[in-house]
Amino acid sequence: MTSVYFQPEMASDPSFFEVRKTVQTLVAEVLTRDTEDIDPSSYFSQDLGGDSLQSISLLTHAEVRFGLAIDERLFDRDLTVNDIAALVYRRLNGEFSDGSRGALADEGEAPCAVLRIRTFEETPEFKAFAERRASLMDAIEMFGNPYFVAQDSHLRDVSYINGKKMLNFASYNYVGLSGDPEVNEAAVAAIEQYGTSASGSRLIAGEKTVHQDLERALARWKGTEDALVLVGGHSTNVTFVGNFCTSRDLILYDVLSHNSITEGVRMAQADARPFPHNDYQALEQLLKSRRDRYEKVLIIIEGAYSMDGDVAPVPEFVRLKKEYDCFLMVDEAHSMLVLGETGRGVDEHFGIDPKDIDIHMGTLSKGFGTCGGYLAGSHNLIEYLRYNLPGFVFSVGISPPLAAAVLKGIEIMERDNSRVERLRENIRIFLEEANSYGMDTCLAGESAVTPIMIGPDEVAFMLSKQLENEGIIVPPAVFPAVARGQARLRFCLTSEHKEEQIKFALKKLHELMQPFPGLLQGGDCERA
Repeated sequence: MTSVYFQPEMASDPSFFEVRKTVQTLVAEVLTRDTEDIDPSSYFSQDLGGDSLQSISLLTHAEVRFGLAIDERLFDRDLTVNDIAALVYRRLNGEFSDGSRGALADEGEAPCAVLRIRTFEETPEFKAFAERRASLMDAIEMFGNPYFVAQDSHLRDVSYINGKKMLNFASYNYVGLSGDPEVNEAAVAAIEQYGTSASGSRLIAGEKTVHQDLERALARWKGTEDALVLVGGHSTNVTFVGNFCTSRDLILYDVLSHNSITEGVRMAQADARPFPHNDYQALEQLLKSRRDRYEKVLIIIEGAYSMDGDVAPVPEFVRLKKEYDCFLMVDEAHSMLVLGETGRGVDEHFGIDPKDIDIHMGTLSKGFGTCGGYLAGSHNLIEYLRYNLPGFVFSVGISPPLAAAVLKGIEIMERDNSRVERLRENIRIFLEEANSYGMDTCLAGESAVTPIMIGPDEVAFMLSKQLENEGIIVPPAVFPAVARGQARLRFCLTSEHKEEQIKFALKKLHELMQPFPGLLQGGDCERA
């Protein structure tokens, strides 16, 4: 590979030298390495091991640090540190205006022949997957595959695998509604009344009374004017984010947003830019420099993040949404039925007026214990989506027994919030116990997602398997779900776990971590 933006004569320019020093510092921060380890001639991915998420993080940090906008397409190949510095240097000098292809359009490269792909195994996508799989094969062969483990029962505090009773910390059945007898009875009754399918798009023939009852209940639960239920949480984000904004609009989203959000962003016609995780100050800098160029601006955050367990500073994002006339969307997949005195989510948790969040998004597969997604907000917004959102209009309606199960779950939670109280106490017990052992619990504090930082993928695989041998299920989260070198054991707590179960699991993990004393020093989770 050859340099794309760097030219040797730049090295003699003192201003380029200063830019490069800053870029080296940013690269070191993003990759959690020492600055002196960052050779200017090193390629960000090939030599330094940077991944796509870290590349986006670097781009965003550079924009904020230098106060300029950089077209992310200029980063669509592996660059050396010199190239990255040269790109910033040349942008500061007026080259590659935002939105252009810059050097990529001006290199004068001769067109190359297109490789004709005849089988799926020849595709770059499969080759990358095969390479990733091969890199983990030693760990999988030694310890077994921790994924696609078949369960023989529902998941509450315990489950059955191959007939063996296991203590389970892999479930996001946060308040135990899945498997609850009342919920089961409601689902069975709905099957007897409606059958197992809506049997059509709700717009045409699939509308059921239970759908309407559920949407009214969700709106009441969230304190909004209306709500819309879709068949999946992931697809809810993809279809909304992918279609809400036009080419005249801008989407600003947290760099650690869930795949469903980033896939929606990729589909959207709007311009889009990530901002550093939970960094509302960096977001404000982006708004100051970009807001006036667009009609609508959509800010997307999550209530609680699924890999680190941290909670977004939602009031700060509400402030920015108001000050800069933006739309705010909050994905509450992991905060619904977890945060707030009665489990109603971030608005209750922070004392925010629900109307200050334009789009309340959530899943029905976690706290509510079934499957599906919802959008809640103003009546006009939801009515528009009901007739225009592709993922709703051109999809079958949610299965009636699932809708009835959620409806019963809301009824249960409205009359008794003791499950949320038990969950909150279990989170406190877990963190107190883990911290007493010196375990690194990342950014967890109030979320039911409570990770233990491990580091190397292979060690996370090994510890997960060893816990399984002790009758404890805790799946490892490894790259690309998290950054390289930041693998973790992802505990998910529920209201159904008992104090002695939590303490038993952490005691066993502490014993298994003894050969790795570096894992028991506590401290904050390193962030990309």
